[in-house]
Amino acid sequence: MDSLSFSGIHCRQDVQPSISSTMLDFDHRKHGFLFGNNKVTFLVRKQDKPSLTFTHVASPLRRQLISVPSVENDDVDAAAGRNNQHVAWTSVRQERWEGELDVQGELPLWLKGTYLRNGPGLWHLENYNFRHLFDGYATIVKLHFENGRLVAGHRQIESEAYKAARKNKKICFREFSEVPKHENFMAYVGELANLFSGASLTDNANTGVVKLGDGRVLCLTETQKGSLIIDPNSLETVGRFEYSDNLGGLIHSAHPIVTDTEFLTLLPDLLNPGYLVVRMEPGTNERKVIGRVNCRGGPAAGWVHSFPVTEHYVVVPEMPLRYCAQNLLRAEPTPLYKFEWHPESKAFVHVMCKASGKIVASVEVPLFVTFHFINAYEEEDEDGRVTAIIADCCEHNADTTILDQLRLQNLRSFNGKDDVLPDARIPLDGSPFGKLEAALDPDEHGRGMDMCSINQVYLGKKYRYAYACGAQRPCNFPNTLTKLDFVEKKAKNWHDEGAVPSEPFFVARPGATEEDDGVVISLVSEKSGNGYALLLDGSTFEEIARAKLPYGLPYGLHGCWVPKK
Repeated sequence: MDSLSFSGIHCRQDVQPSISSTMLDFDHRKHGFLFGNNKVTFLVRKQDKPSLTFTHVASPLRRQLISVPSVENDDVDAAAGRNNQHVAWTSVRQERWEGELDVQGELPLWLKGTYLRNGPGLWHLENYNFRHLFDGYATIVKLHFENGRLVAGHRQIESEAYKAARKNKKICFREFSEVPKHENFMAYVGELANLFSGASLTDNANTGVVKLGDGRVLCLTETQKGSLIIDPNSLETVGRFEYSDNLGGLIHSAHPIVTDTEFLTLLPDLLNPGYLVVRMEPGTNERKVIGRVNCRGGPAAGWVHSFPVTEHYVVVPEMPLRYCAQNLLRAEPTPLYKFEWHPESKAFVHVMCKASGKIVASVEVPLFVTFHFINAYEEEDEDGRVTAIIADCCEHNADTTILDQLRLQNLRSFNGKDDVLPDARIPLDGSPFGKLEAALDPDEHGRGMDMCSINQVYLGKKYRYAYACGAQRPCNFPNTLTKLDFVEKKAKNWHDEGAVPSEPFFVARPGATEEDDGVVISLVSEKSGNGYALLLDGSTFEEIARAKLPYGLPYGLHGCWVPKK
């Protein structure tokens, strides 16, 4: 994890501030985590494994299997590796299921609503196995909580890419690493023509899911056409979310900033390298431009998977991992897929005022690679003047091999002996070039952290707690859940041997006054092939309930909460 600090930022003045010294070393070992910024360094001590006892059965078991044609058959099960691989990395067993789960423990009666989790769930067609974690066709999962009962379900998102693949029994759109196979050269040329218009890009919305301020629920990926509306109750794919503006472009940040009052996202400009910062109000489909950031490096815009905001600013990262048109046109994936690493182009971070669209800071920082920013906030002096911005993210040591390490072959082949999960450090530090410092002995932490969530009330504000996936070694993928306390400099950890938990998602208790008053939800895939929904107390981080699923689900990515009206 890392923090960036920007000094002397003023929204209404034409100021070019400098960046003050800030460094976060973010690592994770057995049960440890380290966090720091320009003011203080936080150390998390080791914690014992929590108890996994159960006290009460909240509801009788009542499952209902919805009969629909299965995507798979027994032969394909074997081809997909289901018989001898961890269920986290195998395709979902069937297209659709729903039923009530037996709960061990007690569900809080105040917990009323639906947790939705999106992610790739189908990694093969017929006997053809996909190559990368990010290629899989999207599976949306729900956990509906009400009156101490839990109804679960999952369903394939019916994107055009998914429907075409099922109908033709082959890949028909360009996925993250997969490209349609062409019968002849002319077919390939025709597909390239469709690529320039965006027609051949996937709409496989397998990355995130968000609830807009007007109540609509969208599943998203990095292509703009991959913005699909779903029904949060039935999980049915309603249709494509059509943006009514004429901003154009093919891609956007996979992780917009979504609140009840606005939708903020970044639109990378691949021709004239830069980013449009845009806002969309609830009840509309029209994005309006706040401002533009021109890239300071080249030859193309840097990849932007996510970005943070504060109360008054948008923070725009510019990584040296840059989009590459040549790699996008190739018929086979390159080591960096759609990107190229350009360390000579350097790395930058830009700060834009939300109100005026004016860039108030644009600074060079050490090279970095990150998927996910966690949060950002402003620091003020005694007069209420903003003196710095702190932006926290999970960074992969400026090491682009993280992309290739997420190939399914690598995830499935781990034998428990090799320890290949990369260190995670944020080397974003100060004025004007910054430096890299180790804030903690690597033996004290797990060297791997990602998939963080916070109490959304503190979005863009100074916060104390974050919830994340961490590492208990040896492993090649995050295998713990961790609560980070940045004030007490401690961490609490949850671990189930052989299990792979998905992103811990925090749901605040209605009326709560404490930041960590709520529950943390995660879906867990077990090595045995089973799986369960898990609830941890947001404050104590102890298990309060789990509910076994009828079968284990593949690893998922990001989720959202839809409260019951």
